[in-house]
Amino acid sequence: MKMSKKIFATLAVAFLSMTAVPEVDAANDIKVGVINFKQAVERSKLGMQEQSSFEALKKQAEQVLQDKEKRMAEIAGKLDDPDYLDSLSPEAEAELKHKFRIFNQELAQQQQQLYQTLSQANFKVVQKLTDNVNDAAEKVAKEKNLDIIINEDACFFFSETLDITDAAVDVMDKEAHL
Repeated sequence: MKMSKKIFATLAVAFLSMTAVPEVDAANDIKVGVINFKQAVERSKLGMQEQSSFEALKKQAEQVLQDKEKRMAEIAGKLDDPDYLDSLSPEAEAELKHKFRIFNQELAQQQQQLYQTLSQANFKVVQKLTDNVNDAAEKVAKEKNLDIIINEDACFFFSETLDITDAAVDVMDKEAHL
């Protein structure tokens, strides 16, 4: 029985010594920076350029669709006008209805293609800007001797003194090849 108490005591001491944590306040040793990703993108030269390019692409896509919708509205107006339909031969009326169906299908197809194109372009823009902000964050971290930089969206609260968004935008603008 004495032997089992000695083993138990030895194991208990060993266990406690393994689980004891040295009293070091690691949180005070970590240097943190915070970046507001949205502001970094909106205020950087590259971000403004990419936003402008995306808006131009979007406007162009909308114009193409508006032109197609205008032509469809013209045909629909003719199909809704009983006097106009009465003036047409049955073959011409059938051809007009066929033309309307084809325009409708083309419009739906173009809308889908333009949506996919805009989605892909948006994904590429976001990826490019994310990479750019990441590179800037890494350079600012080295410059300011920071251990970690986090996105403001990941924080419930942080001291404004930790905000390095302006420094990141400066780095992004210096390295923008525009």
